[in-house]
Amino acid sequence: MPDYRDFNRIERITRIEGTLVNETPLRVGTGGEPLIGAPVDIAVYRIDDIPVIPGSSLKGVFRAYIESIAPTLGFRDVHSPWDHERIEEEAGERDGKVDFCPICGIFGNTKLASHVKVYDAYPREPEEAKRSFIKTGIGIDRIFGAVRPGIGPFKEEFLRPGLEWDFKMDVINIQLYPKPGDLRGEMLRTLLNTLSDIGLQVGARKSVGAGLMRLREGRWILYTSREGRIERKEEGRL
Repeated sequence: MPDYRDFNRIERITRIEGTLVNETPLRVGTGGEPLIGAPVDIAVYRIDDIPVIPGSSLKGVFRAYIESIAPTLGFRDVHSPWDHERIEEEAGERDGKVDFCPICGIFGNTKLASHVKVYDAYPREPEEAKRSFIKTGIGIDRIFGAVRPGIGPFKEEFLRPGLEWDFKMDVINIQLYPKPGDLRGEMLRTLLNTLSDIGLQVGARKSVGAGLMRLREGRWILYTSREGRIERKEEGRL
């Protein structure tokens, strides 16, 4: 079993690049209360007035997906990233070894750094991305199936379907290509295949189909360490 605490050396970095396309309306919100005088109650996250998909949002979706498919890859002992008791147990040495689960071995936990870096995704056409639309919503009582008093109507901002976003992710010291080196590599390749083939949902309103993102023109570039330098070794298409 590989040592997931291998950050004392860099043996390989796999860069994943491509174009994310939101095939349905998208809202990754800012959270918190709206500004006074704002035209909407729930706004899209922006940097310098340009809509951006935070890397943390993408990374959260990726981890949740891998947790959901882990049993199909032979790993059934999935735990929450906030299960502190379990994490403390994993971090304790037994026979000179630390036994973190493979999911924590990818995304990290409170005792282990992440082997994955997911960067913020910026739109290829910023001005087009600014052309958002507003949808009015209401609160529904789940028991009675009627409008719930005191909730709504409220206004949500969404981004239009078909926008293209620059996607970039780095995977450190995990072998994905040309073939997986361990279960972590298998999990990440399954994730990337799903993102390319059918897509994953990001942001709010997933239950009504919003936020479906698909990776197009995905490729991987493998860098390895040699004599103190990071060298480009090989590359390929997803």
